[in-house]
Amino acid sequence: MDAATPISLFDDISDLKTTNPDLKIFVSIGGWTFSDNNTYTQPIFGNIARSSSNRQLFANELVAFLTYYGFDGVDLDWEYPGAPDRGGKKEDTKNYVELVKTLRATFDKTGRSLGITFTAPSSYWYLKWFDLPGMLRYCDWVNLMSYDLHGTWDSTNPIGAIVQGHTNLTEIKLAAELFWRVKIPAHKIALGFGFYGRAFTLANPSCTTPGCPFSGGAKPGVCTKTSGYLAYYEVQDILKRNPNIKIIHDKEAAVKFFTFNTNQWISFDDKDTFKQKIEWANDAGFGGSLIWASDLDDFEFTAHAALMGKDKLTINSPQSKKTFQNSLATKDDLNSYLRKDCYVQEDSLTACKSGDDQVGYDKAGKSKDYKPICCPKGSGMTKCQWRGGTGGTNAGRDCNGQCHAGEVKITMSDYGGSPGESSEKAHCTRGKKAFCCEMGIFNDAIGQCNWSNGVGSSCKSDQQKIAYMWDKTGWGTVFKHGNEFCCPKDDPPPLLDCHWVDNQGDSNHGCSWGRKRALCCTPNTETLQTAVCDYDLCNLIENRAACDDEAGYDDEEGYTTLLKRSSYVTGDGQMLWNYKDGGMVEEDEYHLETRGARALPGQPRPKGLSLFKVTGETIYKGLTLGLKSRPYWPGLQSLKGDGKDTLFIRGGYRLLRDACGSTALKFIPAIELPKTGFQLEHLREVSMINNFVSSLLSGRLYSGGSMKVKLDPLAVYKGWNKAYDVSLPIIGQAVHDAADYTLPVTPNDRIFETIGSYAYREGTSFLPGTLNLLKRTLMARNSPLGTKRDFDKLLSKVANNGDEKEMEKVLIAMQGTVAVFNYLNDAVLNRAFTAAGKTLATEMKYADEFIPELKGILAAWKEWEPDYYDHVVSLATNWLIIRGGLISQKFAGGVANNPAALKLVTSAAQIVSQLDRIKSPLR
Repeated sequence: MDAATPISLFDDISDLKTTNPDLKIFVSIGGWTFSDNNTYTQPIFGNIARSSSNRQLFANELVAFLTYYGFDGVDLDWEYPGAPDRGGKKEDTKNYVELVKTLRATFDKTGRSLGITFTAPSSYWYLKWFDLPGMLRYCDWVNLMSYDLHGTWDSTNPIGAIVQGHTNLTEIKLAAELFWRVKIPAHKIALGFGFYGRAFTLANPSCTTPGCPFSGGAKPGVCTKTSGYLAYYEVQDILKRNPNIKIIHDKEAAVKFFTFNTNQWISFDDKDTFKQKIEWANDAGFGGSLIWASDLDDFEFTAHAALMGKDKLTINSPQSKKTFQNSLATKDDLNSYLRKDCYVQEDSLTACKSGDDQVGYDKAGKSKDYKPICCPKGSGMTKCQWRGGTGGTNAGRDCNGQCHAGEVKITMSDYGGSPGESSEKAHCTRGKKAFCCEMGIFNDAIGQCNWSNGVGSSCKSDQQKIAYMWDKTGWGTVFKHGNEFCCPKDDPPPLLDCHWVDNQGDSNHGCSWGRKRALCCTPNTETLQTAVCDYDLCNLIENRAACDDEAGYDDEEGYTTLLKRSSYVTGDGQMLWNYKDGGMVEEDEYHLETRGARALPGQPRPKGLSLFKVTGETIYKGLTLGLKSRPYWPGLQSLKGDGKDTLFIRGGYRLLRDACGSTALKFIPAIELPKTGFQLEHLREVSMINNFVSSLLSGRLYSGGSMKVKLDPLAVYKGWNKAYDVSLPIIGQAVHDAADYTLPVTPNDRIFETIGSYAYREGTSFLPGTLNLLKRTLMARNSPLGTKRDFDKLLSKVANNGDEKEMEKVLIAMQGTVAVFNYLNDAVLNRAFTAAGKTLATEMKYADEFIPELKGILAAWKEWEPDYYDHVVSLATNWLIIRGGLISQKFAGGVANNPAALKLVTSAAQIVSQLDRIKSPLR
C-alpha cells in the first residue's frame, strides 16, 4: 500500500478470516519501489537494522500492529540489502540478521505463534548480500522471487538485448542451486509464480525466438500502462481478441511465448507451464508457493485456477455470493427457532440432551412413567401446554387439540400430560391432544393486523388481505359472506401461504361436534424481526465531531446542544469553543492533510498536500499545494438567499421506514423538513476534489492503480491556484448576501464552486445527520462502524446480553450502507447529480484550455471519477458481505432464547440480499 491507500484496508483484509478462520495473514513490508533510488523510503530498512534501539523499537511497534489487526506474521521485502545500486551498504548483511533475531525474540515473548519470512531474489548479484543460513535461524521460510529472470534491463548487462522468458525452469533450477550450496533445505523455500508477462519490441519482426534481439520494451498495456510488462488479464485479452495467434511452448524451459501486432513479443505462464514448475517443486520438496500478484489475474481467476490445476474457480461469483447471503438466515434457522429441533424422549430415564430444556411431558398411557418433551435453549418456545380434551377427568372422549393463534405445535398425543388444560387421565378415544408453545415474536408481527369489522366486510384501502374466514361470528351465515384478515399495506405481509386445514377449506360447510378448522400460515421472516432502526449515530461520542458540521444548526436558535465537543476556527484564526463544556476532541485527520481545528460549518475547508509525501520524490521537499473549498450556507439556510434558485431539488431525503431491513428512501419537501437534524449534503463530497488533486500529483487512481493520464506534479502545483487571464461565465447566481463571498477566479475556486456554494447549489440536497455521516464515511473509504473489533464487541453484547440498542447500531450501519447508494441513484436526485457533474466537467475543460500547467486535467478527471465510484462501490459491497459473515459466524450455533439476535440475523439477511443496489451513480 502507499499513501493513497486507506487504513481501513487492514480491517478489510483481517475480515477475510470470517470466511476462513484457518487463514494466516502476514503483512509484507518493503518492495521494489520502497527501496528505489532518490526516495525518502530507501534508507529506512538500513536505518532500522543498523541500531539495536531502532531494531527493538521496530519490533515492539510491529507486535502492537500485528496484535491490533489480528495478523499472524511479517514478511520483510528489503530490495536489496548491501546492493550498491539500491542504496545498500556492506554492513546491511549482518544487520539484517540482527533485525530478524530481534524480531524473533520479541515475537516469542507475546505468547502467539507469530511468523517471520523474508523475500529473496533469484539473481546472484543481489542474493550474494543475504546471509541465508543466518536469516533462516530466526525466520520460518524464504519467499524466492523465481520470476523476472529477464527483462529490458538485460540490455545493459552482459546478457544483452535479446528476448528471453522472464520465468524459466532451467534458470530457476540454477537459482535454487545457490540455496542448496549454503545448505538451505527446500522445505524452507516458497517458489514464486508471476501472474504477468514480460514483453519486448522485436528489433527484427522476422526473428521471434528466444535469443532474438529487442529494441526496447513492448507497448504499454491498456490497463497497466507500463512498457515491457503486461498483466495476466491483458495477456488473456490479447489472446481472446486474436484467436489465430500461435503460442509456442518451450517445454524444457517450462514457459510459453507468442508474438502479436507484428513486432510485439511476450513470455507468460499458463496451466501447462505452471504444472511443469509445480511438479518439479514438489519433487524437490519446496515448502509452498508465492504469487505476484493475485490482482493481476482476470475476473474469471484463470491464473489462480491454472496454478491450482483446476479448470475454473467460483471465487466471488454471483452463485457463491448468493450462497453466502442465504447462509445468513435460512429456513432451517427459522425452523430451529420455532420448533423443528424439539423432540420427545422415550421415557423419563432418558433426559434431555445437554444444553436443551424440558418444556413439558407426555404421559403416553404410562402409569408410573412419562416421556420428556425437550427443546433447545432459545428455541423461541415459551408458555407451553397441552390443548384439547377439556371437560372432566374421565377417559374415552373425542379430542380435537388445536393450538391457539401465536402458538406452535410441538407434538400430539392421546393422553397429554403437564402442563395442560385437561387432565392427563382424560385420554382421547378419537382425535388427539396438541402440545403447544407460544412464540412471542409472532404476536409482535401481527400486532397491527385485524379481522375486518362486520359480516361481509373487506380490508380498508390502506390494508392488504392476508386470509379469509367465511363465518367469523359462528352464526351459520351463508348469504353475506365472511371477513378478511387485514394487515398494513405498506409493510411486508407478516404471514404467507395462509390456508384452512380440513377437506372443506374456505367454504360455508361448518364442522360438526363443536370442532373448528385451523388457519395455518407460514411466518414471513421479514416481519418476524421487529427491529426498528431509529437510533442516531450522531449521538455517539466518536461521531459528534463529524456530525457537528451542520447537524445541530437551527435557523432561529443557532447551534443546539448537540455541539458538545467541537471547536472551530474562524477566518482570522480565532478559536471558538462550544458553550456546553469547552472541551476539544482530536480528530484523526487524513494523513496528508495539514490543518488545525475544524472550520465553522459552511466555511471554506483548507487542505495542504505535501508534494514530497504524495509523490515520495525528494525534489519536491518543502512544496505544499494548498486547496480550499468554497463557502456555503449550512443546514436549511441554503433554502434561502442568493443562489437558492440553483437548487435542483427543494427538499431532502430520509428512510422510508424505520424497519431495519428497509433501505428505501422518501422525498421530504422543503416545507416539511424539520428545523434541526437535516444537513446540507454535497452529492459529490468536498473531499473528492482533494483526493483527485492528490491523484494528479501521485499518478495513482483512487483505487490505487496507475493513471493513464499523467500530469507533472510541479505543473499542477503551479497551475492549481493560478488566476485565469480570460473572462469565464459565472457559475450559478450572483451573490450579494454574504459578506465573505469572493468571485472564483482560479481553477481551485471554480472547481470547488461546482461542488456546492453560496452561488451554486445544484449538486446539493438535504439528509439526516446519520445518513450524511455514513455517506461521507463510505466515500472516504472508511468503515461505517469502526473497526472489526468494534463490530465484534457490538455483536458480543447482542449475543451475551440480548442488547437491542447495540443490535440497532449494527443494523443502522448496514442499512445506511445500502441506503446511501439508493439515495445517489434515486431517479430524481440522480438528475441533479448528473447536471452538477456536467458543470464540474466544464470547469475541468476551462482549466485544461486556459491554464497551460493543467493541460490534460479533463482527460484525467474522466478517467479518475469512474474509478472513484467503482472503488467505493467495491469497498462498500465487500464491507457489507464481510459484516454479514461476522454476524453469521457469531450466531452459527443459533439464536437460542435471544429475540435481539433473531432480529439481527433476519434483518442483516434482508440488507445483504440488497447488495445489487450498491452501484455507481454515474450515468
